[in-house]
Order: sequence, then C-alpha cells, then structure tokens
Amino acid sequence: MNTKPTDLPGRTGFTGHRDIPFATRYVMREKNEARVEIDANEHWLPTPNMQARHDGVRILTTNIEDLGRWLEAHGGEITTSEAGDGIQVWTLRTATDVWPDGSRVPVLVSVLVPDDFPMMPEIRAAVAA
Repeated sequence: MNTKPTDLPGRTGFTGHRDIPFATRYVMREKNEARVEIDANEHWLPTPNMQARHDGVRILTTNIEDLGRWLEAHGGEITTSEAGDGIQVWTLRTATDVWPDGSRVPVLVSVLVPDDFPMMPEIRAAVAA
C-alpha cells in the first residue's frame, strides 16, 4: 500500500495542493504574501486580515469600503452569496499589479454585509451577472 501524501484523496484544482511539495508551497505562499503587502503599500490598500496561500491571497475585512478600495485600485469582479440570518458574503476577485516576471498574485477580498445594506453604486456595478 502506498501512503505518500500526494497519493491520498484531497482537493485538486485552483485551491488544491495535492501535487505540490510542501517546501514549494511554502516558498510560493511567502512570495505571494510579500507581493500583496508591497502592492497594498504602493496603493494604500487595507489588509486587515490577510491569509496567504500558494495559489493567492485572501483578505477578510469587516468594512465594505475596504473592498471598494481594492476594486478601485485593481478592478475585478464581485460575487455574492448568502451566509444566512440576513447576511451576505461579498467577494472581489482581483489581482496585484503585474510583476517584472509577468505574473500577478490572485487576491480575494471578502466582507460580510447585511441583506439590506445600502451598497455603493460602484461596488454594485462590479457584481457578476
């Protein structure tokens, strides 16, 4: 029986890491975190709760204006989903500026908002159809 971790069932695809060695994922995560921090500093963007991964960075915030600032700086598309109890999760899918090697770091900025929250028109216009 083969018990290599890469042979075990698990997530694959965009958020998976089944076939990427731990050391490689670690280096990728560190690089993504540093690049998003640099990008955020250059654009004066908030990163209240940043979670770096090998495949991108997630930013969790409690202020819809933080999402709006990332949208203004980098554009992107917003998706919404029901969280229950009159709350929605609004998530901006965007990326950093292009780096010299031609790459960009994917960034997800998420915020919880009440169903009846008066949303800014610029943010509402970026919601995916």
